[in-house]
Amino acid sequence: MLVLVLAWVLILSAASLIGAAVLAAFGADHVRPGDRLILGAWLGVVLLALALLGVSLFVPLSPGVGAATTVVLAGTSWWVARRNRHPESRWRASPDIPVPTWAIILGIVCIATGAAALASDRVTLYDSLVYHLGIMRWLREHGTVPGVALIHNRLGHVSAWFALGAPFDAGIVAHRTANVPLGVALVLVAGQTALAAGRLAARRATGADAFLGLSSAMLLWAAVRYGAATPSPDTVANALIVVVAWSLLALSHVTPASRARWAQRWLTPRLLPFVLAVGASTMKLFAAPAAVAAALFYTFAPGDDRGTSLAARRGAVCVAVALVLALPFLAANVVASGCPLFPASIACASGAWSVGADAAAAYAEYIRDVARWEIRSTFRGAETFAWIGFWVAAHPVVFVLGVLSPVLAALLLVGPRRGGVRSALLVAILGLSFAAWQAPAPRFLYAFAIIAPALALAYPLAGALQGRGSAAVVAEPVEARRAAMAFVASSIVVGGAYALASQKLNVRSALRGESRFVAVSRNDLVLPGAPERPSRLYRWRVNDIEVFTPVPRPIADTLAYTSTIDGRIGFEKCSTAPLPCTPYIPPSDVRLRSRDRRLGGGFVRAPHGEAVTAEGPRCVGAMLEPFGPSVLAATGTPALAQANNDCSEPAKR
Repeated sequence: MLVLVLAWVLILSAASLIGAAVLAAFGADHVRPGDRLILGAWLGVVLLALALLGVSLFVPLSPGVGAATTVVLAGTSWWVARRNRHPESRWRASPDIPVPTWAIILGIVCIATGAAALASDRVTLYDSLVYHLGIMRWLREHGTVPGVALIHNRLGHVSAWFALGAPFDAGIVAHRTANVPLGVALVLVAGQTALAAGRLAARRATGADAFLGLSSAMLLWAAVRYGAATPSPDTVANALIVVVAWSLLALSHVTPASRARWAQRWLTPRLLPFVLAVGASTMKLFAAPAAVAAALFYTFAPGDDRGTSLAARRGAVCVAVALVLALPFLAANVVASGCPLFPASIACASGAWSVGADAAAAYAEYIRDVARWEIRSTFRGAETFAWIGFWVAAHPVVFVLGVLSPVLAALLLVGPRRGGVRSALLVAILGLSFAAWQAPAPRFLYAFAIIAPALALAYPLAGALQGRGSAAVVAEPVEARRAAMAFVASSIVVGGAYALASQKLNVRSALRGESRFVAVSRNDLVLPGAPERPSRLYRWRVNDIEVFTPVPRPIADTLAYTSTIDGRIGFEKCSTAPLPCTPYIPPSDVRLRSRDRRLGGGFVRAPHGEAVTAEGPRCVGAMLEPFGPSVLAATGTPALAQANNDCSEPAKR
């Protein structure tokens, strides 16, 4: 737990410096202090993750490389912030709730403790053990590897979120720091909730504040409900979608405070939601509708009498900003799979390292069918409407929220016109439509589905609380006391909820007398839990590559996505197995791109008709854990002990 907290302090400190520079450059450093902290932290996290992903194109993300990148970016940001800070920004800043310092410290301690309890749990999510951990290890050991998707399509899922945690996966904490990025998101979302609660209690909350509190609480409920101890980028993408919707509300009336005329016209606070939305899309592509809505929010902002001409120029600014921000993401996708928006087949390259447009399209179709049916053996009726009834029965909460959203959106649109509400509703409707069409998994729909209900409740709630305090002026000490109590109380509740969702608390088992209530050792207080390793591995030679699979034949015999492997079978998961590990044996025409650079050089398909070095995948042996001391084989991959020559059954001790 202590290791995670220290990592979060480093990340959030650097992110705050980076975010402060962005806010100053965009003329938004005079907004309320609380809003500035939230916006700055999220902007900094997004830009730091993208910078690390860009660096991974050239070198592995070792701890030294990660530290150097962070220091350079933070130092540059400090200089930019000083250079661009408006001299009047301090006294022009809007007042915020007077939360005492002791309350802030106590609240942060409660949040960090609960988040550390949850994030230090061992990773158990299926997808994380199949490929999330593997991607982070590839980044740490080799950087972004050309053609890595050829040996396992899921390794082509590029995300800036994985780059944020990869440098920590080394030394005595190797295999234990996958949830470092998760904790950053948990802390920020909890902080948003506590800030909104304080503002509501002090009766200083706007509709945007109430929306932030309600939507963040809904996100927290989902995280606690499913015990989300996982490095999956779904968590941060959902959080950023909500933050984008909130920023559309909070920044709708903020005027720029920049001294440069060109910056005052183009780099305005209204562009910040778009920056956040593009960043969310580089974490997970299902956030792209939020970027579209944020671009429209900026493009059609109130302006001068140039009308269409001004909107066209603002649209061009959005395109330029999106290209600059997303360049590391697009480049890493092209390198890893040959497709800039993998698994989408748009603009896939035809090079030897590319999976190809047809394979990408087939994989995207598989993802869609899994999201509809949530099974892997058959998808009969997935292209028709037969799946809808089963899906609704499996996800009633998301279904109800999704159905309510367009109804509530219509009611809000005919109500009083409020700044940013139309754009926030557009985020919800575009996102629901896109996810329902492409892949209606609840984790892709949830953030979009809660926006309209939260908006419908937020403004009446904020208005009611403000109305109660309007009869008399409330003294500042009373405001401070209310804000402090609400801030601390909500922090305790959220931190307790995180801890309750952790594997370290066994409430039900303790009540039955089966185990202790708190199952925490002294090591748990320092080190996060390590994922369970595969109990056996099967070693294969495919041309000049040696790969490991956690499954025997005949399961590990195909890259077809209608495989008979079932998610409940534990031995499919690579977890912390040596690289390269895949649940499937790669095609027989895949080989190393450069024998001198070994795995770091990447993988390619042999040209059509060119002879390869082997007749096909060949079994080298099967191993049981413990794998024993590793030595480097001829291919540069760890050779494991206790091998036999049978890849259909586990080795016998």
